[in-house]
Amino acid sequence: MLDSLFHRAEYIIRLDDASHFSNFEKWNKIERILDKYNIKPIVAVIPENMDNSISYSKYNPDFWKTVYQWQEKGWNIAMHGYRHIFHFIDRNELIFPFYNRSEFAGLKLNEQRLKIKKSNQIFLKNRINPKIWISPGHCMDNITLEAIKLETEIKIISDGISFYPYSFRGLHFIPQQLWKLKKKFFGIWTICLHPDTMSESEIKEFDKSLSLFVKKNDFLDLNNIDFTVRTKSFFDKLFNLFFWIKYEIKVLFGHNIK
Repeated sequence: MLDSLFHRAEYIIRLDDASHFSNFEKWNKIERILDKYNIKPIVAVIPENMDNSISYSKYNPDFWKTVYQWQEKGWNIAMHGYRHIFHFIDRNELIFPFYNRSEFAGLKLNEQRLKIKKSNQIFLKNRINPKIWISPGHCMDNITLEAIKLETEIKIISDGISFYPYSFRGLHFIPQQLWKLKKKFFGIWTICLHPDTMSESEIKEFDKSLSLFVKKNDFLDLNNIDFTVRTKSFFDKLFNLFFWIKYEIKVLFGHNIK
């Protein structure tokens, strides 16, 4: 870890909540921006979205064709749960205690396996081979991880608070710590964006900021990441501790991280 402090920070762009009901006018604009700078993001794809709160357009019958095109040009497709429908759970029972809800955590192993199996079948039917898991709302438990290993070939989770990727329960975690472009001095940082909820001015500002940011910073795709087994270092654990202390303070005052 000490050696890593002398290496410049590297970044990953993650785009969340792609579904049949996404606003593809906005998604297309983000895609053109990323292509301009040759950035290959992680895309969180909901295979069968039934969450009306994140439905931004009419049903798009060409959705899977678009996802396949993303895959073909090197974008990293992630399985973003199954239907994005939540049930209540005490967030303290989660691996990452962001919210009191989850699509998977709190359910029995056979129930989680069935959801993940159905999700995976939809991806494979549409010629998509998801290599990454992204839990809706970050909300998963250890049983979720076991179900992923039993029902898919996925070995990578995009989530967690750490300076660098780490291993946990036989899976590789790429940390996701940011929700906007922000200069860091070391580490691997995933910036999570939601194209559907970005305004036109935010998209233009993203393009402008990225044009300056990319000149001095390195962006990664999965092929650039070392996935050897690695436990969290002392500094990773310290960062994790301070992150959650800060988060709990925000929750106490009625705010959340996003």
